[in-house]
Amino acid sequence: MKKLLLLLCAIFLLTGCGKEKNKLILSTEAGFAPYEYYSNGQIVGVDIDIAKKIAEYLDMDLVIKDVAFDSIISEVKTGKSDIGAAGISYTEEREKEVDFTIDYAESKQVIIVNKNSGFYTMNDLANQKIAVQLGSVADDYLTTNYENISIIREKKFLAAIQDLKDNKVAAVVMDELPATKLIDDTMFILRDPLFTDSYGMIIRKGNSELLAAANIVIKKLKDSGEINNYILYHLGIDEGQNEKSGIIGRIYNSIIYDGRYKFILEGLKNTLFIALGAVLIGIFLGIIAAISNNIYLNTGKFKLLNLLSKAYVTIIRGTPSTLQLMIIYYVIFKQTNINIVLVGIIAFGINSGAYVAEIIRAGLNSVDKGQWEAGYSLGLNYSQVIRKIIMPQSIKNILPALGNEFVTLVKETSIGAYIGIIELTKASDIIASRTYDYFLPLILIALIYLIITLFLSKLINMLEVRLNNVRN
Repeated sequence: MKKLLLLLCAIFLLTGCGKEKNKLILSTEAGFAPYEYYSNGQIVGVDIDIAKKIAEYLDMDLVIKDVAFDSIISEVKTGKSDIGAAGISYTEEREKEVDFTIDYAESKQVIIVNKNSGFYTMNDLANQKIAVQLGSVADDYLTTNYENISIIREKKFLAAIQDLKDNKVAAVVMDELPATKLIDDTMFILRDPLFTDSYGMIIRKGNSELLAAANIVIKKLKDSGEINNYILYHLGIDEGQNEKSGIIGRIYNSIIYDGRYKFILEGLKNTLFIALGAVLIGIFLGIIAAISNNIYLNTGKFKLLNLLSKAYVTIIRGTPSTLQLMIIYYVIFKQTNINIVLVGIIAFGINSGAYVAEIIRAGLNSVDKGQWEAGYSLGLNYSQVIRKIIMPQSIKNILPALGNEFVTLVKETSIGAYIGIIELTKASDIIASRTYDYFLPLILIALIYLIITLFLSKLINMLEVRLNNVRN
């Protein structure tokens, strides 16, 4: 137990937490070229260039967080980030939650359809399925104004485009600039835009100083024409990236070009780090919950601790892990800019603890009652019996289940992207957002997960064999 506590302390020290000083924290979703996207391992784009100018004006360093689009307002509203930008259009509903800067770019929401589809106007799309990005202004506009269509809400624009390629939807509605980057020669953009609006950055209500500074910088950049230069530059950033052809060229473009493999390496590191930290926390909490239950059943002591443990197990097992992650990040740590990797470790550790508790409880119950009676007849107390007789036998019985829990944790870290953690699945999304090709990144990530799973399974099997040999 002491070694377990030392490991947990080391993880907390390595990840660190605390309020950032002299930092301007920007939340965005880096899959919206030319406004924000990944290039050579860094988030770049029009919004990033503007944010850098705002940070420069305030004599601060810019820190960029890549989160889900529909989490950006929550990030800013709760103070996790100072400013949000991802081609965010003004709406009355959003204005109730956050303040908007002056607009810095005009947005034309266009309709994309497949060639030879026979769709040429919005009226032609009546009773059809149309894909949008979840939480986008197009989502809100279509929901409000078109009752005769079915809206398919995707987390990513690229996923919406893929739906169109696969003929799952009749059209996609999105901003014109990213649309020109995402479509291929099988699609085209309808001549008339669906509607036009403008983009602004969002700032937490009450932060008038930052709002005023942002407006000064944006106005200056607009008046000088600098923002138009940013847009033109980032629209041409991808030229020449797909010069190599064939399967080798496709692998090169997806994984090697522009340092994209770095995302996979970072994702692998975070995935393993979170899983290891979470399983240690899970074992620690699971032991407490299981032992408290066992003590109460055998001695009648620790009734309150047993009730709390049972409530903990019931609540955690009865709610989705994604919801738990969001509550811990946006509610429990609302006022603290805690390291998001540490948040992942804590959230997944708490989730794992409930399942580990049941695994350990089942292991303790699997030992024959005669073993308890034999221990007591030798004059051993409860603590000695469970430590010297019951637990060694339980470990052998629960080892496969504990190993399976670790494997599950490795895969479950994929939901960490909701709060901006770059894990393996998020890494594949980042690569796909630049190459517009889901297949190769997803296959590679699947292979990595498979290798990790096979390695862990082999390790667990080796431990089982060793325990059997020791027992024999």
